[in-house]
Amino acid sequence: MSDLKKRLGALALAGWMTLSLAACSVPLGDAEVRTGEDGSLVIDGEAIWDETAPDGDAASPETTDPAEDAAPAEDTESLYEYYSTREELLNGIQAGYVFRLDHTFEEEARPTVTGGHWPFQVSGEDTLDLEIQFNHLLPLEEEGLISGESRVEVRLISPEGEAVYEYAATGAELEADTDVQETIPLTPGEWDLEISFVFRSAGGDTPAALHISARCQNMTQADQTYLEELRLR
Repeated sequence: MSDLKKRLGALALAGWMTLSLAACSVPLGDAEVRTGEDGSLVIDGEAIWDETAPDGDAASPETTDPAEDAAPAEDTESLYEYYSTREELLNGIQAGYVFRLDHTFEEEARPTVTGGHWPFQVSGEDTLDLEIQFNHLLPLEEEGLISGESRVEVRLISPEGEAVYEYAATGAELEADTDVQETIPLTPGEWDLEISFVFRSAGGDTPAALHISARCQNMTQADQTYLEELRLR
């Protein structure tokens, strides 16, 4: 009987852990993003939130001594995609955004996203307003084996598989304040927005700030519903 209780207890614990992991897993286009135990966002196995170790290694999650009085946790909604809550993501889609990232890295960080794909559907003729803005970005002190060269890259792929727009800033180019605004005509079909970035933020008085957004001027209700189902499933 004792062994049976132990086995039942183990099964219950395993089931609870599975549900907990499933609850924090977030589908992101055709990539998978989840929230790590330390509150970091992880995409394709690489952290994009608070890789802060000065020596270039990912920082270990900090723990709090149970004996110490910890400050009350803020009652905030969990981040759902990049640095947006689920409600902010939904509001953005309803405003025509197929992608929107707008964040200032107040602390030391090494944000990393590689191979991010953001498909969206266009039912009729439309126009995409694309913005790429950043300042105080720093290249990595040592380039990573997995993440590769420090960079910010944006590519727009047409339904025919052609790159109709490409932007790339690498290495020392990241240190220049940048403001790019493009208006790109869209034809019917499924488009793909590819985004990658790898850089370092010093935090403090010169925090890195990154803004990338892509907005359809005349997104139809059908295209909006498609995007909501794809990103909020």
